[in-house]
Amino acid sequence: MRPQPEIICLGAHEWRIRPLTLAQVQAIEPILMATQDAKGQGNVASAMAIVSIALSRDHAPVAESLSEIEATAPELAAAMTSVLRLGGFIETQAGASDALGESEADAIISTGPSA
Repeated sequence: MRPQPEIICLGAHEWRIRPLTLAQVQAIEPILMATQDAKGQGNVASAMAIVSIALSRDHAPVAESLSEIEATAPELAAAMTSVLRLGGFIETQAGASDALGESEADAIISTGPSA
């Protein structure tokens, strides 16, 4: 089933993000692979890059100035989780909560993924 658009929120801002294009998925994949190789390191920069890729199609000015937005690490983790879900990197089962995958995203941001 094709994912439905999601709203991501960072600080006082929110944006509607459509399911990702194959080009966006292709751009995100190496970031995820590099994050896996950086075991035990925080990776806010990777999360920002992933969210920026998703914003670039419909919200290009925001994507270019994402680092200027006041937001917390948990907000960034939730936004990245939504993006990864829209790209098919995180599966959402029927009836699953919107929080599915947030612990995985938190792990990428705070400590890097486990092997």
